[in-house]
Amino acid sequence: MNIITEIVTLKTAEGVFKDDFIEIVDGLEKNFHSLQFGFIDTELLYDDTNDEWVMLQHWSTMDSLKAASKKMFQDSAAEEFVKSLIPGSVKMRMLPQVKTWRLE
Repeated sequence: MNIITEIVTLKTAEGVFKDDFIEIVDGLEKNFHSLQFGFIDTELLYDDTNDEWVMLQHWSTMDSLKAASKKMFQDSAAEEFVKSLIPGSVKMRMLPQVKTWRLE
């Protein structure tokens, strides 16, 4: 199965601390993303050197990803997340999976 990976880099607004943001993302994943058709999973990463967050998400199709992305900015379950960001810092890439390798 070829899935879609979304790579989002972002910075949080002043006054939003790491633990706060992790809790905000937890709410976003439980109350929004996990309820969207085609959602598979999310991984949250933090780059100390750039004070930047990275979210990796997997979706079953590009259409599912695009529908959820459009809906996110209109859904109250995502409101706290959206408000916690520096808007100009958000960069998104959506890429189809070509191949995977796993250690057995």
